[in-house]
Order: sequence, then structure tokens, then C-alpha cells
Amino acid sequence: RDSKLWLLVTIASLALIGACGAVNYRLDTSVIPSFYNLSIQLFDHTDNSIFDGEATIDIKTFKTDVKQITLHKDSLDIVACALHDGSTGALVEQIDITRLTYESLTHQLTVPLKAALIDQNTYTLKFKYTGKIRTDMAGLFWANYTTLNSEKKEENHLVLITQMQRLNARLVLPCFDEPAFKAKFQVHIRRPEHGFMRAYETFSNTKRTHTTKESENRFTDHFEVTPPMSTYLLAFAVSEFQVRGNESEFAVISRPDYFYKTDFSYEVGKRMLPAYGEQFESNYTQLGNDVLLYLSSPRFPHNGMENWGLIIYSDDVLAMDSYSDGYNNKEYTIRIIAHETSHMWFGNSVTFKWWSYFWLNEAFARYYEYFMANSLFPDYQLDQQFVVRQLQMIMVTDSQNKTQPMTSPEDSIQTPTEIASKFSSIAYAKGASIVRMWRNIMGGNNFYSAINAYLLQRHLGNTVPADLFTHLKEHWPAQSQEVKADLDEFFYDWTEQVGYPVMIANVSEGNRLITLKQQRFLLNPKDGSDTKLRYTVPITFATNTKPTFDTLTPRFYYLRNLTELRLNSEQPLDWIIFNLKQSNYYRVLYDTPLLRGLRNALFADKHSSIPVENRAGLIDDLFNFASAGMIDYAVVFEFMEYLSKELEYIPFYAAFENMQHVAKRLTPAQLPDFTRYLGDITSAAFNKLGVDWDFMDKVLDVYNRNKLVSWLCKYQHAACNNKVRVRFELNKRMPTPDYRENYYCAASRVGGYDHVMALYTNETFAKEKQLLWRAASCTRDYKMHYNNEVLNKSRDADLKTTALKQLYEQNPDLVTPVFQMINENVTQLAESSWDKTAEALSNLSEYFTTRDQQKMFVDFCEKNSTLFGSSADTLKKALVTVESNIQWGEQRLPGLVKYLHERNGATGLTLATSLLLLIAAV
Repeated sequence: RDSKLWLLVTIASLALIGACGAVNYRLDTSVIPSFYNLSIQLFDHTDNSIFDGEATIDIKTFKTDVKQITLHKDSLDIVACALHDGSTGALVEQIDITRLTYESLTHQLTVPLKAALIDQNTYTLKFKYTGKIRTDMAGLFWANYTTLNSEKKEENHLVLITQMQRLNARLVLPCFDEPAFKAKFQVHIRRPEHGFMRAYETFSNTKRTHTTKESENRFTDHFEVTPPMSTYLLAFAVSEFQVRGNESEFAVISRPDYFYKTDFSYEVGKRMLPAYGEQFESNYTQLGNDVLLYLSSPRFPHNGMENWGLIIYSDDVLAMDSYSDGYNNKEYTIRIIAHETSHMWFGNSVTFKWWSYFWLNEAFARYYEYFMANSLFPDYQLDQQFVVRQLQMIMVTDSQNKTQPMTSPEDSIQTPTEIASKFSSIAYAKGASIVRMWRNIMGGNNFYSAINAYLLQRHLGNTVPADLFTHLKEHWPAQSQEVKADLDEFFYDWTEQVGYPVMIANVSEGNRLITLKQQRFLLNPKDGSDTKLRYTVPITFATNTKPTFDTLTPRFYYLRNLTELRLNSEQPLDWIIFNLKQSNYYRVLYDTPLLRGLRNALFADKHSSIPVENRAGLIDDLFNFASAGMIDYAVVFEFMEYLSKELEYIPFYAAFENMQHVAKRLTPAQLPDFTRYLGDITSAAFNKLGVDWDFMDKVLDVYNRNKLVSWLCKYQHAACNNKVRVRFELNKRMPTPDYRENYYCAASRVGGYDHVMALYTNETFAKEKQLLWRAASCTRDYKMHYNNEVLNKSRDADLKTTALKQLYEQNPDLVTPVFQMINENVTQLAESSWDKTAEALSNLSEYFTTRDQQKMFVDFCEKNSTLFGSSADTLKKALVTVESNIQWGEQRLPGLVKYLHERNGATGLTLATSLLLLIAAV
């Protein structure tokens, strides 16, 4: 764009702010739209940068003395504007377009009128305009893909795609571009007859009714009227795509060469749609649209967009290749389809009033992404996976100053940047975790009755959280006086406050009295966060005397005004565990006797029936307490000794996810003790799963083997390396898709490098080729790979980056020799037509853990900074990071290092006699 023009606009906008105070980004409600008739004219592919549009908008006035109409547009050139009477069609005013005013900061177009509009009258506002077909995946844009013709030559194909969310409908038509301004749409697409190879097909939110021929090679496709919907849900596409299914009902649409890859996603969609209809007691067609299409786009800014009737996905969601896609990719397809399809109810039929309530869409979509998918595809155990991949993940974000509440005040979310901020993992993952908590507290029947009532009564409307809470309260199970919470306060605590609590549990009086206290959990209490927040906390628990884990309704609530809560037991307790199945949104810190009891319980037969979610939750909580400085890492690793009896994926997922940071900070001298520890705690699972594979393996066993082999072989566990070496030498057959990268990576370390590189050279499938390159780069023959590949001027820069990173990331003990090798020929590297050398060195320095490594790096930077020009700043920042990382290890890991060293000679292991509690007084 013209930088001078942009500067002038910016100065003008700032002047406006200064003169008038805060800018008003919101439209007023004096005029409300009810119907858009939209016609888009496209030109042939030789003139594909612009389009012509005609938008006819039916509006109604709701105030007296309305002398102007304000709506949105962005990057559209208006060429004509007229106002007609809505009843008679008579022209009211032909508007001189030179009188239109436009505010670029807010994208508001104001249409001045000579005579005021009559209150409660209907009018039709007509625009003719020209717009840009973009390349930035916003509004109306081109996506391209290539195919090989019969002569094996590449041919380029263009697809016209829309993406209106968040504020991009105004790039395609003048409109009232706020979610509360719901209206019906009717779309007409005027297009050429043919693309490069095939006839063009158009698709939109509704069924195509007919096509009219306008002239030679020019046609117009006409679509049915949509239900009332927000502007961000409008969609259409023009392509040479092929349809699987019935495009008048349900179909998957993809580029022709991907047609054979869409059978899986088609079958998933066919199961998903009626399942939601049954769940919500409202079939999809009852919402007001007969058609649902899944369209696959070769370029798209998201993995999916829930346009009503035309869900657009990125290719990797809908196109499944049996050669390269295993359980992990199938699960991804299942989840994303479940997510986007749920939006037909949550978001399309019932829509948030304003972006500050965005979680009303995404919390439910993320919830059903896991739990509807779990009901249809139980082999993936997504109900369990939710805990470690969503709840535990978001609790890290939500324990920092950068977090935000699920619900924000409307006046705090106005600008495009502020609106974008609500598209955060808080809306998705925390929202889904809170929805799951409500479901567990209420019980399935009560919860789903409330949700169905909400969807039915709010159909085609806009809502705020209070509307949802009304229905939840109507179906909330009866509360006794002893177990009662103020529900309004409860909903406020979890949706309008940030963060969550840690419940601190202490035992006394001969293991008969449990005392609970709460405080806000923060990874860094000094980061400026409000430490005084308190929450209404649902309390569930089980004990060795009553090991019942399936009743998730609260025994009681810890109200926010309590200072402590006491539980008395008639007999001494061997163990007690709170927050059953980690169904509620908080952490629990147990004192030493309670933690010892839980560790003993996990060592017992069948882990004393403690569910996998709680086993994973105990591990995740302990790591976060250590990260916050509340306990020593030695306590965490000693507790995890129980994993030597563990076989399940979910607890290992929690362990491996949390161990990454700690393992990365261990010095080369400390790694052998860590490897010994790692081999011990994974012994039962590794002995069961081994390094071989079977096509009949359970899904989570496949996932678990991947984790185990990846970690054990990476840290040079002898049994892992030996088993891979023997397996690879005996049989070169290709592993299953899920296991392929980890297995070939492990094989490359133990002599299989040449074979893996040969596979890479001969592979033609791009995704598989990238996988094999990463795997080959795991080799321990770092000098050979570095000299042959990283210094190879003909290699792509991204391949070089990957190769170098894999050498040290997949071989932590080789960090120093890899850096020394770079140091020896840095001039050659910097001059090897690779502009990412400084960035690569900065990434490598994140793995430095000793003062000797730091000194090498300091010396290197002082000697060679002139080689990197403007990129030298990258190395300066890396020096600061290295110092911070080493300090962290020196301050936080001595206890763990001592424990790992001493345990290797110990014959018996007992929990540390005390936890290093650094908890503020409650």
C-alpha cells in the first residue's frame, strides 16, 4: 500500500481521537438490516485482481429523525448508491456518492440523507461497487494449487475462497458487520464458464437453485436464501473442484486429484451431523438450512471455518492419504470436523451478541470437539485426552499475568486488536474446561437438558452469558443447605475472573483431620497478577476407605469467603485424593504425609483404582508447583517413580510434556543419571510396547510407544537403541504412519542413516519427504550430515535449518560438539547462501546449560559478530537468554541433580521427608 497515504490516514485518525475522545467502533441500532441480496461478478482468470458487486440491503428504522445510515466497508470503491421505499420499491433518494463519508480507522461508511427516515418503516439501500480479490486470505481471496498434466508438467489452478471472520465481510460488501446484526442473505455469482481444466462450480451457504446463461462463456449461479445469520458466516467459493456426495444435502468438495483422499472425512461427516441432531434434539435441517458442505481449500488461514452450510477447511483436514496418515492425523480430522460442525448450533443458530462473549461459541465447540468425537470414535479415548491436552495445557497460561477472563466488558473489546485478543486459548480451552466442569457437576441429563433448552429458545438470536446461565440454573440439581453455592457468584468466579485456585490440603490428628485452604495459583506471584482472587470451588474426593471415582457431583463447595475447611474421618486415612478425574478447574497441593500416601497408592495393585486422569493430574500439578517454586523438583521426580508400574498413555503424556523443560536444562554431565531414571520409570510400559509395531495396536498404545521410543532413544537409553538396531537390521519393512518418523529417527542414530537418506531421495510425496529428512537428521554422525547437507549450497534454507536443529535437539549430549564444529567453519556457513545462520545459532544456544558452553558462545559472538551484519542483534539477545537459562538451572535443579545421582545407588526409595513449601499465608 502507499505508505504516504497510510501515514496521512493515521495522522487524521489520531487527530480525530484527540478532538473527539475515544473512537466509537460500534454501529448504532437506529437502522437494522434484515436481508441482503448480493451479486458478485468475477472476470476470467487473466483479470483476477478485482470483482464487481451489487448489494441490496433491506433495512428497518427503529428511531425517529434518522438522517444518516452508517454501516461498514473496507477497501471497496462505491460507484452508486440509492435508497428505495421498502414497501413500494419507489426511489426515495439517489445519493450522490461524493457526499458519502468514510472513517478508515473504524471502517464506517456514512450515507447522508436529505430527508429523515420514518420510524418503523422499511427501506432498501442499494450499492454498486468494486472490490479487490486479495491474496492475504481475508475477505475474497485466491488460493492456488498445482497438478501434473499428462505430460508431467505442472499446471496452476486458482480457487476463489472467502473468509469473513472476524471483520472481513466488509471487504466483500457494504454491510452491518457486527455479530448482532443478523440478516438473511441471497447470493448470486456471475462467473466464466471454465477454469483452466474443468468447468467452474460455485458453492455458497445454501443450495444452488439454478444457473442462468448471461452471454457466451458467462453464467450466473443463484442460491437459496439463508437463515438469519451474522455477516461473518457468509461464504462462497468458485473452483474446478469435485463433489463427493450430494451437494443439495451433504457433500465433501475438494480438488479433483484429492477426491480419492476424502472418503474418510466424508464418512466422519455423515456420522457427525445426525449425532449432533440427536444430541441437541434438533436436526440440522430444522435450523433452517437444507445443505451442509465441507469444502477443502489449498490455502486457508485456519484449520476450519464454520460458515453456515459451507464449512471451509484446510486441505490437511479433509484429505487423508492411507500411505502417510495414521491414527494421529485421523484423530485430527475427526476433532476438527466435530468442532466445526458443532458451530452450526453454537455460533450459527445461536450467536454471541458481541466479541467480548466469543467463548459462547468456542468453549462449546472445543468441548464437543473432544466429547462428541469420543462418543462416535471411542478408540481415541478423547475424554481422557482432553484432560492432558486441553485442561492441563490452558492452566499454565491461566496462571500467568498475560491471561484474561473468558468474559470481558463490552466496552473493553472495541478495536480490531481488542477483538482479536478474544480469539485466545482462554476462549477455547479454558472455556471447554469450564463447560466440562459444569457438565460433571450437573450430571449429563441435567446439563444436556439445559443446553438443549438454551439452543431451542435462543434459536436465531444473539446471546450473552447470562442467557446461558439462566438455562443452567433452571436445570441445576437441587442443592442441600450443607452443599450449596450461590450460582450467580459461581458463574462470575469462573467466567469473569481470571485464573484459578490451588487447594492446599494438610492432614493432622492421626490422619483423621484434613484441612483445606485456597489461594490463587500463580507461576510467578510477583508478576503483577492479583493474588487475592478467590473462587467458589466444587470439592469432590475419594479415599482408601471409599474409593469411588465416578460420582463427580460436589460433596460440598469451598465458598470464597472461607478461610479454611475441615474434613473429619472416623478412621485414619491411608490416602485421600481431591478433584476426581480432574473434572474441576483447580490444582491440589498435598502435604508430605498425604503425598506419600498417594504415591504408595499408585504403587499398589491397579494403582488403587485411581483413574488415569487423576494420575496425570498429580504429575502435572507437582511439576507446576515446582515451576512456581513451591516444592523442589526432587519431590516431583521421586513421586514419578511410580511410573515404573504405569502402562497407560495419559499419565506418561503429562510426565513427558512437563519434563521437557527440565530435561533441556540438564548439563551433559547430568544426562547419564537422567537416562538411568528415564529407563527405570518407563520399564513396564517399554517392556510391554517395545519398538515393534502391529496394525492391531490400540490407538493410545501407538501414541505411547511413540513417546517412549522418542524419549528413550533420544537420551541414549541402551535397551532402546539396541532394540531399534536389531529390529532395523533384521527387517527394513516400513513402519505404520504414526510411528514412521520416530522409528526412522531412532534408526538413523544407530546405523540406519544411509537407508533413511535413500528413502528420502526416492520419495516423491512431499509430506513424507519432509518426515524422512527430519528422521535422517537425527544421526549421531553430525560432522558428515553437517558437511554434506547443511553446508550444501544447493539445499533449501528450510531444510538446512531442520537438519541442524535435529542434530542437537535429538541428541542432547552433542550440543557442545555440534557448536564447536560450527565454530570451526562459521565463515563457510555464513557464506553458504543461507540467511538464517544467526537464527540457527540462537536456537542452538537455548540448549546451553553450563558456564563453559556460555563462555564458548560469548567468545564466538565477540569474534564473529561482523559476519552477521544486522543479524548480530539476534546473537546479543541469545546471550541474555543463555545467562537466564543457566541461572535457572543453577537455582532450581540442585535438589533434583542430587536426587538423580543418589537414587542410582539406592536399594529403596522413600518420599522426601518434607516439601519445600513457599506458600503465602492464607
